[in-house]
Amino acid sequence: MEERDEEGWEEEMTWLGWEDLGGVLTEDPAVASWAQNRLDCFARGTDNHMWHKWWNGSSWSGWEDLGGILTSAPAAVSWGPNRIDCFVRGTDYAMWHKWWNGTRWSNWESLGGVLTSAPAVASWASNRLDCFVRGTDSHMWHKWWNGSSWSGWEDLGGIIDGAPAAVSWGPNRIDCFVRGTDNAMYHKWWNGSSWSGWENLGGVLSSAPTAASWAANRIDTFVRGTDNHMWHKWWDGSGWRGWEDLGGIIDGTPAAVSWGANRIDTFARGMNAAMWHRWWALVPTVRLHFKILTNPTAFNVNQMLAAMQTVYNASGFQVQLASTENLNLPLLNDLDVGPCTMGTTTAEQNQLFGNRNNVGANDVACYFVRSTVPALNGCAAFPAGSPSVAVASVASQWTLGHEVGHVLGLAHVNNNDRLMTGNGTWNITNPPPDLIASEVATMNASPFTVDI
Repeated sequence: MEERDEEGWEEEMTWLGWEDLGGVLTEDPAVASWAQNRLDCFARGTDNHMWHKWWNGSSWSGWEDLGGILTSAPAAVSWGPNRIDCFVRGTDYAMWHKWWNGTRWSNWESLGGVLTSAPAVASWASNRLDCFVRGTDSHMWHKWWNGSSWSGWEDLGGIIDGAPAAVSWGPNRIDCFVRGTDNAMYHKWWNGSSWSGWENLGGVLSSAPTAASWAANRIDTFVRGTDNHMWHKWWDGSGWRGWEDLGGIIDGTPAAVSWGANRIDTFARGMNAAMWHRWWALVPTVRLHFKILTNPTAFNVNQMLAAMQTVYNASGFQVQLASTENLNLPLLNDLDVGPCTMGTTTAEQNQLFGNRNNVGANDVACYFVRSTVPALNGCAAFPAGSPSVAVASVASQWTLGHEVGHVLGLAHVNNNDRLMTGNGTWNITNPPPDLIASEVATMNASPFTVDI
């Protein structure tokens, strides 16, 4: 018996995108969120105005012109439901402020200063704003709104290269990030009573950083690397992790925000000047474990997995291969599956499907056998508590996904354009085959799809 565990799948499989959201950006985008499943994005257009595009929970808006004459990328934050505060550098190099109060946009308000970068902003409480900029001395400077008035400018030191980033993960907490003159990322934080020194977090940045937080004591930072990819480094509450390559070819500093636990939305300007979107989320996931008695002959197990992923991914599901094990069970290699009816299994199926090394209760074990008796491409009948499928060596590339579909609650249909055709997956006529909305709903409701 030989066993192999697949590692590193969880983080990779929960990043989705990139998605092209259009527009013609002349600076990096900004993003804020004032409610679950709400996103408000801002960018400077070719007319130097600030433009706004938002996600309302089901669809993206067009671009809304918010005016102004910008000389930097915008910054944006929300301190409460239906509230957004935006900040930019004006033609006079001062910081300017525009806000949405729930019913209308304000005019532009000058907050002074002499900025040599775009601003950044964070909020750690209702009606609290903390803004950060680079000054003419290359130091990071801080100006805040305490709920009734604006402070002066506070010098926080450092020698920074470009715009700072700021985020809050809880009351009276701010974390700031900058690129240093050595192109590394540096971190400085407010703990509620004092500012820390500067912490070197390494990396070789070709942009300013950005940061988001989706939970207390959690920080996710993003930068552009020397390869123009977006890179990710995160604090998990006890230590820094990463860097992680998130791909893309981005032109400048990304933007990031979280609208809920285990959710991050990132945005960047692409090489076509459009705004691109990539997000991290809990995704309905089917975890598979391959148990191989005989390798398939027409398509190998990796091709079958890839075909299944193509169909399932298109409907919003991830498919993860958690382990692969070779089984030496010659007496079960031509597997008696009886009538192959859900809820009814043979003694041979019960014996084979009892081999569940490392298989979780809601994971699906996939047994690759030489043949089934009677002769079928596969069979998804399994004993209670042991979700499993058998796949014969003569199976098509679509058989694995088809049989797992039965485990997830799907029935046969009389349509050869569909994955669940009852006419044999070798007869699929329009590959890749389809899953329809009602089937997706059934799969989502299955105990064997879990959010990861």
